[in-house]
Amino acid sequence: MLTLQYKFRFLALAVGATVALAGCSSVDDLLSQEQVDYKSTVRGDPLSLPPDLSDAQISTPQYDITGGTASALAYNEAQEQSAAANQGGLNVLPEVAGMQVMRSGDTRWLQLNADPNEVYPRLISFWSSEGFTVNRDNPQAGIIETDWAENRAKIPGNFLRRALGSIVDMVSDSGERERFTTRLERHGDTTEVYINHQRMVETAMDRDGTTFKWLPADEDPGLNAVMLSRLMAFLGAQEEQARNAVRNAQVVSAPAAVAQELSVVDGQTALSSPYPADDTWRRVGSALNSAGFTIDNSSLSDGTYVIRYLDTDTGEKRQAGNFLSRLWGDDGNITPIPYTVKITPQANGSVISVFNQEGEAENTNTGARILRVIAERF
Repeated sequence: MLTLQYKFRFLALAVGATVALAGCSSVDDLLSQEQVDYKSTVRGDPLSLPPDLSDAQISTPQYDITGGTASALAYNEAQEQSAAANQGGLNVLPEVAGMQVMRSGDTRWLQLNADPNEVYPRLISFWSSEGFTVNRDNPQAGIIETDWAENRAKIPGNFLRRALGSIVDMVSDSGERERFTTRLERHGDTTEVYINHQRMVETAMDRDGTTFKWLPADEDPGLNAVMLSRLMAFLGAQEEQARNAVRNAQVVSAPAAVAQELSVVDGQTALSSPYPADDTWRRVGSALNSAGFTIDNSSLSDGTYVIRYLDTDTGEKRQAGNFLSRLWGDDGNITPIPYTVKITPQANGSVISVFNQEGEAENTNTGARILRVIAERF
């Protein structure tokens, strides 16, 4: 990683070069040529992730959220403004034919009147158009996962950066990374599209600010909503139509209190949900995606997710591997184990439980740990 001293030294040279060119290029000229750079860049060390998450790639694509950063608060404010405008008699753009945004709590998804086989390749194209590298592509499971990327809009657009353009981009960093997971599910004659993301924030580990480490951060539902809106626009909706559809998503079920403590149901460790089985299934999927679990398969009709999980509390020693194995993401003898998360309907909601690869109830610390992660993100 470039040291801070080297960054400032390089920046000083860049300032000098820009001043020397001032006679032939004005600041306005530089600004008019400024473009968003979607190229993958090598910036520093690979992200160091918890062992139960997938290893990040070295390359860091860049993307930009138009109009600054996105947040759930911003979307709530936009929703209130939209509701006020509607009450004032302003015209609301009509719904987009064949596309509808649904909502349950903070979870939004896009419902399309199309076959998953038609939608899937369009989603690959969408993420490429947004500047992401697709890191995982599983048509059978309906899962698309991007590489880690940096939101360049979070870097302040001050005068120096605007004047120097890509030169400053080489030495500036937002200190945040996101990775998006898209999941498709067939639901009758429609296709449901879910978007979730993981966030990592570069955090100082000492008072001097000389040692930094990438640590997981909370998912922002507002950012998922922004990407759903962009996806709608990519699929043919007008931008304002897409934003309006996300703000006024059709509510499937109102938020309810969720039990945070595990219980024993029919002899196995389980998590109770106050929601119907199909709604619980959607929420569990979003929780698994945001937690970084790898989903190998899913079925709404069966109420299941097949996930891969690396338990780091089994007492087995982790092999660090040599330099080349770490460089290429080889973790030696460590192999994530498949588990099935199943949602079963009951009288007052549904029950979430975990089964091992033999089909037996996972009544161990591992099963309880998976359920707690789901509960925390429910």
